[in-house]
Amino acid sequence: MYEVEVKARLRNREEVIKKLEALGCSLSEELHQVDYIFNAQKSIFPPPLGEPVLRVRKQNDKYILTLKIDQSSRQDCMEHELEISDGEKMKEIIKLLGFREDVTVKKIRVKTMYKDIEISLDSVELLGEFIEAEKMVKEKDPEIRKQIQEELMAFLVELGVLKEDQVIDGKYDIMLFEKMDKNDKQSNL
Repeated sequence: MYEVEVKARLRNREEVIKKLEALGCSLSEELHQVDYIFNAQKSIFPPPLGEPVLRVRKQNDKYILTLKIDQSSRQDCMEHELEISDGEKMKEIIKLLGFREDVTVKKIRVKTMYKDIEISLDSVELLGEFIEAEKMVKEKDPEIRKQIQEELMAFLVELGVLKEDQVIDGKYDIMLFEKMDKNDKQSNL
Protein backbone atom coordinates (compact mmCIF):
# COMPACT_ATOMS: atom_id res chain seq x y z
CA MET A 1 0.00 0.00 0.00
CA TYR A 2 1.01 3.58 -0.63
CA GLU A 3 0.24 6.48 1.64
CA VAL A 4 -0.46 9.56 -0.48
CA GLU A 5 -0.88 12.78 1.46
CA VAL A 6 -0.76 16.53 1.40
CA LYS A 7 -0.05 18.80 4.32
CA ALA A 8 -0.63 22.50 4.92
CA ARG A 9 -0.24 25.03 7.68
CA LEU A 10 -3.57 25.63 9.35
CA ARG A 11 -4.50 29.28 9.89
CA ASN A 12 -8.13 28.91 10.99
CA ARG A 13 -8.75 25.61 12.71
CA GLU A 14 -12.30 26.48 13.83
CA GLU A 15 -13.39 27.44 10.30
CA VAL A 16 -12.07 24.15 8.93
CA ILE A 17 -13.78 22.17 11.69
CA LYS A 18 -17.11 23.87 10.91
CA LYS A 19 -16.76 23.00 7.21
CA LEU A 20 -15.89 19.37 8.05
CA GLU A 21 -18.91 19.12 10.35
CA ALA A 22 -21.11 20.58 7.58
CA LEU A 23 -19.89 17.67 5.42
CA GLY A 24 -21.08 15.23 8.11
CA CYS A 25 -17.66 14.58 9.64
CA SER A 26 -17.18 14.09 13.36
CA LEU A 27 -13.77 14.46 14.95
CA SER A 28 -12.09 11.76 16.99
CA GLU A 29 -10.98 12.17 20.56
CA GLU A 30 -7.61 13.86 20.97
CA LEU A 31 -4.72 11.56 20.22
CA HIS A 32 -1.52 12.41 22.05
CA GLN A 33 1.24 11.14 19.79
CA VAL A 34 4.98 10.92 20.31
CA ASP A 35 6.83 9.73 17.20
CA TYR A 36 10.36 8.35 17.54
CA ILE A 37 11.99 8.45 14.09
CA PHE A 38 14.81 6.04 13.17
CA ASN A 39 17.06 6.00 10.10
CA ALA A 40 19.88 3.74 8.99
CA GLN A 41 23.18 4.63 10.68
CA LYS A 42 24.86 5.26 7.31
CA SER A 43 22.12 7.57 6.13
CA ILE A 44 22.16 11.34 6.33
CA PHE A 45 19.12 13.14 7.70
CA PRO A 46 16.75 13.60 6.09
CA PRO A 47 17.34 10.29 4.33
CA PRO A 48 17.25 10.14 0.53
CA LEU A 49 14.08 8.96 -1.21
CA GLY A 50 13.83 5.18 -1.23
CA GLU A 51 15.66 4.79 2.10
CA PRO A 52 13.61 2.99 4.80
CA VAL A 53 12.53 4.95 7.87
CA LEU A 54 11.16 3.30 11.00
CA ARG A 55 8.81 5.04 13.39
CA VAL A 56 7.68 3.95 16.83
CA ARG A 57 4.57 5.95 17.71
CA LYS A 58 3.20 6.15 21.23
CA GLN A 59 -0.45 7.09 20.78
CA ASN A 60 -2.27 7.58 24.05
CA ASP A 61 -1.75 4.14 25.66
CA LYS A 62 -0.65 2.05 22.66
CA TYR A 63 2.38 1.71 20.42
CA ILE A 64 2.52 1.40 16.63
CA LEU A 65 5.56 0.40 14.56
CA THR A 66 5.64 1.87 11.05
CA LEU A 67 7.99 1.29 8.12
CA LYS A 68 7.94 4.07 5.51
CA ILE A 69 9.84 4.19 2.24
CA ASP A 70 9.43 7.46 0.36
CA GLN A 71 8.70 7.00 -3.33
CA SER A 72 8.39 9.96 -5.74
CA SER A 73 8.29 12.50 -2.87
CA ARG A 74 8.10 12.62 0.91
CA GLN A 75 4.31 12.81 0.65
CA ASP A 76 4.16 9.58 -1.37
CA CYS A 77 5.46 6.55 0.47
CA MET A 78 5.12 2.83 0.81
CA GLU A 79 3.86 2.16 4.33
CA HIS A 80 3.44 -0.86 6.57
CA GLU A 81 2.15 -0.60 10.14
CA LEU A 82 1.39 -2.83 13.08
CA GLU A 83 0.48 -2.42 16.70
CA ILE A 84 3.15 -3.57 19.14
CA SER A 85 2.93 -4.29 22.85
CA ASP A 86 6.25 -2.83 24.05
CA GLY A 87 7.42 0.35 22.37
CA GLU A 88 10.49 0.80 24.56
CA LYS A 89 11.74 -2.70 23.76
CA MET A 90 11.07 -2.11 20.04
CA LYS A 91 13.16 1.08 20.14
CA GLU A 92 16.04 -0.93 21.65
CA ILE A 93 15.71 -3.60 18.94
CA ILE A 94 15.69 -0.99 16.16
CA LYS A 95 18.91 0.52 17.53
CA LEU A 96 20.51 -2.94 17.73
CA LEU A 97 19.60 -3.44 14.05
CA GLY A 98 21.79 -0.46 13.19
CA PHE A 99 19.27 2.36 13.07
CA ARG A 100 19.74 5.62 14.94
CA GLU A 101 17.06 7.76 16.52
CA ASP A 102 17.12 11.15 14.80
CA VAL A 103 14.08 13.16 15.89
CA THR A 104 11.16 12.93 18.29
CA VAL A 105 7.92 14.63 17.21
CA LYS A 106 5.23 15.43 19.78
CA LYS A 107 1.74 16.36 18.67
CA ILE A 108 -1.93 16.37 19.51
CA ARG A 109 -4.05 15.06 16.65
CA VAL A 110 -7.74 14.78 15.93
CA LYS A 111 -8.89 12.79 12.91
CA THR A 112 -11.94 12.30 10.77
CA MET A 113 -12.88 10.62 7.52
CA TYR A 114 -14.60 12.12 4.51
CA LYS A 115 -15.39 9.45 1.93
CA ASP A 116 -12.00 7.72 1.46
CA ILE A 117 -9.92 10.66 2.73
CA GLU A 118 -8.46 10.65 6.23
CA ILE A 119 -8.12 14.17 7.58
CA SER A 120 -5.88 14.99 10.53
CA LEU A 121 -5.72 18.28 12.40
CA ASP A 122 -2.40 18.49 14.22
CA SER A 123 -0.93 20.74 16.85
CA VAL A 124 2.79 19.97 16.65
CA GLU A 125 5.10 21.00 19.47
CA LEU A 126 7.56 23.68 18.28
CA LEU A 127 6.01 23.80 14.79
CA GLY A 128 2.38 24.92 15.09
CA GLU A 129 -0.96 23.93 13.54
CA PHE A 130 -1.31 21.75 10.43
CA ILE A 131 -3.86 19.80 8.44
CA GLU A 132 -3.19 16.60 6.50
CA ALA A 133 -5.36 14.81 3.99
CA GLU A 134 -4.33 11.31 2.98
CA LYS A 135 -5.44 8.24 1.12
CA MET A 136 -4.08 4.73 1.18
CA VAL A 137 -3.90 3.45 -2.40
CA LYS A 138 -2.57 0.48 -4.37
CA GLU A 139 -1.62 2.56 -7.43
CA LYS A 140 1.95 1.72 -8.46
CA ASP A 141 2.15 4.52 -11.04
CA PRO A 142 3.72 7.60 -9.36
CA GLU A 143 1.99 9.92 -11.85
CA ILE A 144 -1.41 8.70 -10.68
CA ARG A 145 -0.32 9.20 -7.05
CA LYS A 146 0.74 12.78 -7.89
CA GLN A 147 -2.71 13.35 -9.38
CA ILE A 148 -4.24 12.06 -6.14
CA GLN A 149 -2.12 14.58 -4.22
CA GLU A 150 -3.51 17.38 -6.40
CA GLU A 151 -7.06 16.17 -5.69
CA LEU A 152 -6.33 16.06 -1.95
CA MET A 153 -5.00 19.63 -2.01
CA ALA A 154 -8.07 20.77 -3.95
CA PHE A 155 -10.20 19.23 -1.17
CA LEU A 156 -8.24 21.16 1.48
CA VAL A 157 -8.77 24.37 -0.49
CA GLU A 158 -12.53 23.66 -0.40
CA LEU A 159 -12.19 23.53 3.39
CA GLY A 160 -10.67 27.02 3.41
CA VAL A 161 -6.99 26.09 3.46
CA LEU A 162 -4.89 28.39 1.29
CA LYS A 163 -2.90 26.75 -1.53
CA GLU A 164 0.10 28.87 -0.51
CA ASP A 165 0.06 27.21 2.93
CA GLN A 166 0.78 23.79 1.44
CA VAL A 167 3.94 22.30 2.86
CA ILE A 168 5.65 20.65 -0.10
CA ASP A 169 7.51 17.50 0.83
CA GLY A 170 7.03 18.39 4.47
CA LYS A 171 7.26 15.78 7.17
CA TYR A 172 7.16 16.91 10.79
CA ASP A 173 10.41 15.14 11.64
CA ILE A 174 12.26 16.91 8.81
CA MET A 175 10.68 20.27 9.62
CA LEU A 176 11.63 19.88 13.29
CA PHE A 177 15.16 18.74 12.44
CA GLU A 178 15.64 21.76 10.13
CA LYS A 179 14.30 24.10 12.82
CA MET A 180 16.62 22.64 15.47
CA ASP A 181 19.58 22.73 13.04
CA LYS A 182 18.85 26.38 12.20
CA ASN A 183 18.61 27.24 15.91
CA ASP A 184 21.91 25.44 16.59
CA LYS A 185 23.63 27.37 13.79
CA GLN A 186 22.27 30.69 15.11
CA SER A 187 23.37 29.93 18.68
CA ASN A 188 26.91 29.22 17.41
CA LEU A 189 27.20 32.71 15.87
